[in-house]
Amino acid sequence: MHGSWATSGGAGLCFRAHFSEKRLSAKLHPRSRIDKLSIRGIRSFDNAQPEVIQFFTPLTLIVGDNGSGKTTIIESLKYATTGEMPPNTKVGGAFIHDPKLCGEKEVLAQVKLQFRDPGGAKIVVSRNISLTVQKNKYPKMKTLDGSLLRQANGERTVMSSRNAALDKWIPQYLGVSKAVLDNVIFCHQDESLWPMSEPGILKKKFDEIFEALKYTKAIDAIKKMQKDYTAELKTLRVAEEFCKDNKSKADKASKESSVLSDDIERLRTELKKLDKTTKEANEKYQDAFNRSSKFNTLHGALETKRNEHQWLRNQTDNLAARLEFRPESDTSLQNELDEYDERLRLRGDHLENQKKKFDQLRRVIELTRDRLQRKHTEAGKYEQQQATHDQNVESRKSIIKESAVRHNIRGYEADLDDVQINEYIQKLSRLYKDQTGKVEQVRRETEKEAQKVQATLNKLGERRSGLQEQISSAKQQLSANDRRIGSTQSELESIDIDEGAEALSKAKVSEIEEDLKQLKEKFKKSSWDSKISDVRAQLREVQGELEQTNSELSQSTKQSKALAHLDFLQKDVSDRERSLETLRGAHNDRLRAIIRDDWNIASLDGDFKSELHRRSTALQNARDRQNNASRDLNQAEAKLESHKNELHKAEKELQTCADIIRKATQEAPDTYLAQLDGIVRDRDTLRKDVDNFDLFQERSKKSFHIAETKNSCDHCKQKFQSEPQRLDFMRRMQKKMEDDTKKEQETKLKAAEEDLMKWRSVGPKHSSWLHQSGSEIPRLRSEIRRLEASKATLVQKSEHCDREVADLKESSDEAKTLEKPIENMVRCQTEISRFSERIKQLSAEKKDTGIARSIEEIQEQLETLNAQIQAKNNLIHKIGGEKQRANDDIQAKELALSRAREDFSRATHQLEQKSRLLKQVEDLRKSNRESRDHIRRLENESQQVRPQISEQEAKLEDIRDRGYRKEQEMNNEATKLSESLQKLSTADQNIQAYEKSGGLSRLSECQQEIHVIRQEIEKADSEQKEVIKEINAIKMELDNHQDSRRIINDNLTYRKAKHDLEVIKKEIDRLSTEEAEFDADHLKEQVRYWLNQYNKHTTETTSKLATMKAKDDQLKKLLEDWQTDYANAAHAYKEAHIKVETTKAAIEDLGRYGSALDKAIMQFHSLKMEEINRIAEELWKRTYRGTDIDTILIRSDGETGKGNRQYNYRVCMVKQEAEMDMRGRCSAGQRVLASIIIRLALAECFGVKCGLIALDEPTTNLDSDNIRSLAESLHDIIRARQQQSNFQLIVITHDEEFLRYMQCADFCDTYFRISRTDRQKSKIEQESVTELVG
Repeated sequence: MHGSWATSGGAGLCFRAHFSEKRLSAKLHPRSRIDKLSIRGIRSFDNAQPEVIQFFTPLTLIVGDNGSGKTTIIESLKYATTGEMPPNTKVGGAFIHDPKLCGEKEVLAQVKLQFRDPGGAKIVVSRNISLTVQKNKYPKMKTLDGSLLRQANGERTVMSSRNAALDKWIPQYLGVSKAVLDNVIFCHQDESLWPMSEPGILKKKFDEIFEALKYTKAIDAIKKMQKDYTAELKTLRVAEEFCKDNKSKADKASKESSVLSDDIERLRTELKKLDKTTKEANEKYQDAFNRSSKFNTLHGALETKRNEHQWLRNQTDNLAARLEFRPESDTSLQNELDEYDERLRLRGDHLENQKKKFDQLRRVIELTRDRLQRKHTEAGKYEQQQATHDQNVESRKSIIKESAVRHNIRGYEADLDDVQINEYIQKLSRLYKDQTGKVEQVRRETEKEAQKVQATLNKLGERRSGLQEQISSAKQQLSANDRRIGSTQSELESIDIDEGAEALSKAKVSEIEEDLKQLKEKFKKSSWDSKISDVRAQLREVQGELEQTNSELSQSTKQSKALAHLDFLQKDVSDRERSLETLRGAHNDRLRAIIRDDWNIASLDGDFKSELHRRSTALQNARDRQNNASRDLNQAEAKLESHKNELHKAEKELQTCADIIRKATQEAPDTYLAQLDGIVRDRDTLRKDVDNFDLFQERSKKSFHIAETKNSCDHCKQKFQSEPQRLDFMRRMQKKMEDDTKKEQETKLKAAEEDLMKWRSVGPKHSSWLHQSGSEIPRLRSEIRRLEASKATLVQKSEHCDREVADLKESSDEAKTLEKPIENMVRCQTEISRFSERIKQLSAEKKDTGIARSIEEIQEQLETLNAQIQAKNNLIHKIGGEKQRANDDIQAKELALSRAREDFSRATHQLEQKSRLLKQVEDLRKSNRESRDHIRRLENESQQVRPQISEQEAKLEDIRDRGYRKEQEMNNEATKLSESLQKLSTADQNIQAYEKSGGLSRLSECQQEIHVIRQEIEKADSEQKEVIKEINAIKMELDNHQDSRRIINDNLTYRKAKHDLEVIKKEIDRLSTEEAEFDADHLKEQVRYWLNQYNKHTTETTSKLATMKAKDDQLKKLLEDWQTDYANAAHAYKEAHIKVETTKAAIEDLGRYGSALDKAIMQFHSLKMEEINRIAEELWKRTYRGTDIDTILIRSDGETGKGNRQYNYRVCMVKQEAEMDMRGRCSAGQRVLASIIIRLALAECFGVKCGLIALDEPTTNLDSDNIRSLAESLHDIIRARQQQSNFQLIVITHDEEFLRYMQCADFCDTYFRISRTDRQKSKIEQESVTELVG
């Protein structure tokens, strides 16, 4: 015991030493502190009147009941400093006072905080929010602009700004980061256990607190800068080499430019001399050249005239050789030539007119011949129509005979006239109409009979649907009752009060009432004045008794613990026996029903678990059977649905095929095959006619030849009686030989082929229609009836399994309701046995000591004696003190009585609620049993309806099948009649159409028109021949006129050539005289010499100019290159070299700086972690009263990622030097305590400039020992730092006992109580701390 006190004292000394060090640090580093907080319109605080709370140093207490608004203080502080709203309040405006509570459409909320920064300046920050009610929408929350006022050194600075700026400024003024404010100082109650979070969240929190991201970014920036500089160094080195090369080139260019300048000056002097010599040579050359040019011009003109004279002489000779001389003068010949052109033009115009007339006649003949050809074609067409008419007449006769035999119509076997034919067509029409009427009558009769059966079937279906709806409704009610039973059962399980606990509460009330009654009687009977007299009289006796009592007390102290324990155990045994009897009486009947009549408390737990296991096993087996039945039912329903879908598809396919067939053929599907056969026969007939056409054409040619040569008919072998008869026969044979008849037959064949192809294209659809209607749809209907019967059987089986599961579940749930009472009974019996053994042991030890009185009695006597001795010096004070203590005892008992009555009332209420819930469960189960009986009756009735429905469905299907077959037979007969009538009508219509159109008269008219056209052609041919004769005569005349014109032109040309010869002869004589004056050879020599001299000097000048220009260009280029590239080459090289050297130095410096910063960060992190773990260890050992955890610490495992060091954090607990992760291994109380200690340690380490921390409900989940030790630790922390003027601890709690343990009166005189007004608005009241801690 002394050892433990020594250890505790050592830890306390360590703790005080640590906080003394912190206090010294606080003096060196001034800290910020908060003064006041104003809240208006936040949570339950009124939006009309603000509530203000003032924060003291070193301790501010906030007390209030749950739901009064204590946590709102922390939320408002956090919102004012960081701008962060509480969790889950950003949507819907839950952080703001609800407008509906105050009857307004909009609520304006404000949080105002006054604090001082580390420099002592006063700062007031205001944040404003609005919440507006929207119709049919969530309320709209809007964050308004805030303001910040700073007052320092007598100057006031007001800054109205957006909230983003406030979020940045306020942490700077407080001297602490936003992460520390959020996670450490003003941590919300919902997030207070973040140190126990999963690793990812924990790492994020610690990284924010350590501001790791900022330093990581700095190191990344340094490394990026170093990398950029390294890349830049490569570029600079390339630039340096380039500049160095440019400098070398600049030096070389400078030397070359000097040499070139000297060469250019030398060449310029030489060029001046050459220019003078060249000019002299050029002048002499020009003089010689001019004289030579004049001679050459004369000589050239003379040669030209001589050549021209020779050419004209040749021309005149040639003309004279072939010329027919005319004696007329030149003027007469020219006039004759001009008139001749006019006559020639007139004859040419007449020739063109005749040509146009010829063309017109040619076109008239061509058009007339085209008309003749068309008329021949038209005549052939009329002949073909006449032949077709003859065939139609024969075809009509054969159709009548065939159809009369097919349809059993007598009297039409011989040849028929038009009257008989019309009579037959009418008779056939009447037969078709009668047959169609019979088909419609059969259809109506079948439909009428089917409607009767369908009406019966509909009634049965409606009856079955009604029964199914009733069954479904009953099942839904059953499910609803099961859900209510489950929820009620859960509510029953949540009630942990039983009859034993109620009896204990009642006994406790009685006991406290008795104690209170005794205290009051004792207080009434006490006479304080007589006591004072007795004490004075018996002072010496009391002193003797005091010595004797002290001696007795020293002997009894050793056994006091055992005696007190004995009293406590005897009371506990009595309480447990009373509880056990109460539980036995309350649950005896149900235990006898579930376990057995002679159940025993010793084996109750094992018997109950066996019975519960048996019922659970039976329930699981029933559920397995239920699942199997449900699976079979689902499979059957799936098959049924699949077959129904297939039936629907088949019926849809049947209808689609029928629609396609009707659209393509205009006929019903059942007549398709018969119609197709008729189309094939027609096609075959046309094909046979086309195939035999060539043979028929050969016979026609032969007949035509015989008629033309022998004047006889090849068919009947007789002579023609007249020429018109023979011509008519030949014309008909010629028409049959033409290709147009064959083309017309081929066109009909092509149309028949296309019609047949169209019919055959829907052949697959007709096959599909036959398959669906004949086999597939009847098969699917039969299979659906079989599956529906199977489904009904499976439904009955599934419902039977459902009822079985419901009954077994009800039985199992009923047994589970006894699980907690049996557990309480077994625990009471176990504790009674254990306590009884201990009582026996302690009673035996008491007998051995021989002590008559208990320690309480001896201490009471000592207190009485001491009180009497003290009363001797201060009697009045003593009497008042004793009286006050008596009053306090009475008040404490009254308070205990009130709480005991509340506990008893709560237990009574819960038991009544439990009884009510049990009754509800029983009523619901009874309702379920009645519903199941009702469902069985409805299902039986539904089963009776099913066979009737099946019978009516079979009857309906039979009626429709019989009607369909009968209708098909009559439809076939009607189709045959329709085919015959259609063929006969078509042939008759063709015959009538030909006769009405007048076919024979059109043929004779066409032949007459052919004769007229032939006469027109003959007339046009004769006119065309006359025009051709005239055209030929004009052409001959024009040819003769050309020869006369040529003779006149030749005479005029000859005379002009002779005149030109004389003129040229004179010019030649003049030029010969001028040429004789020049010396041609001397002139040529002079020109050649001076030209050579001039060329020589010019070449030399050109060479030197080229050389000088090349050198000048070279110099110019050198100067341009110098100016462009090399003018600053030396300076650029120097600058590039400096950049390379400085960049190299910068890269080395950045590497050293980055490494130093990384090491500094690691060292800072290591020191901070050591400091945090040291403080956490001291606080844990100081606070935690358990023995399972020696201490706690935070491990930061370093790892390297993306080139930087990162840390993963975990909270560990240490037991006997073994470390284990605390998350998942500690209790709720240990998590709370560890989280508080870690936050205190973080606040100490990171709150250098802000000595503030707020604890919201720190006693949550802590037991009494740990609550007391936490209070003592906080007391020591405050005492160690209370000399620091700006240290502030804010404690928010409802646990007033915790505050008494803290001894708050040592640090503050008042506290703040949060409560609700009559309007349920939160209010803040300042009260004396003595009222809180007594």
